[in-house]
Amino acid sequence: MKTKKIGKSLLLGILLTLAVCRTDFLIIMMYLWPKALDGSLIPVRRASEDLPAAFMQGLIPFLLPLGLFVLFALFLKKDFPARLYLGLRGKWQRAAALVLGAAILGLTGYCLIVKEDKAAVIWSLFYYLVFIGFGEEFLCRDVCTDFLRETSPPVRYLVPNLCFAMLHLFARTGWGAVTGGDLLRFLTADLAGLAVSGCLFQLLKEKSGSLWLPVLLHALMDYSVVLTY
Repeated sequence: MKTKKIGKSLLLGILLTLAVCRTDFLIIMMYLWPKALDGSLIPVRRASEDLPAAFMQGLIPFLLPLGLFVLFALFLKKDFPARLYLGLRGKWQRAAALVLGAAILGLTGYCLIVKEDKAAVIWSLFYYLVFIGFGEEFLCRDVCTDFLRETSPPVRYLVPNLCFAMLHLFARTGWGAVTGGDLLRFLTADLAGLAVSGCLFQLLKEKSGSLWLPVLLHALMDYSVVLTY
């Protein structure tokens, strides 16, 4: 029993370390990356003004999930796809993936017709599909839950998705200094909704047996902001 508790504590420690590491990447990016445009980080909608800088801003926090993807592939080898839910099996799963993919492509086509900044539309597609959709789902709903696979469902769901919610603290405060008021508003207004949405993404992954459905759904939900450009 003692060994099991130690094992769970170790897994939770690894999980929290991963979440903190990714947050640290964001903090480093925010404070050390040369300021651009209006003195802040380049917004996704204005990425066409400096695409190389926008790409680097997105790449830096993506390095952690990318590195973990490579490490898991090297260590798990042939078990890697099944262990990390990287397949897409079953009729309804494939149908759902096709619907989500078609919605993303349809949204892209519409915006390329009606929006003046075509580069921002294409960049947003890549950013929300790869850096956000895949990056966050692989880290929070795949790697983190894999570390917690021997724990109870409440732990397996709540811990990684509370960490997922906290990753959005800096974005909610405009990538500036976080005040006590900002933190209070985030904890009371945003934290629960983000954690619940994360749990739903995780449930979709486990019920479908595929990471790609939550990746596509997550990407579509965030990418729809392109309609406001």
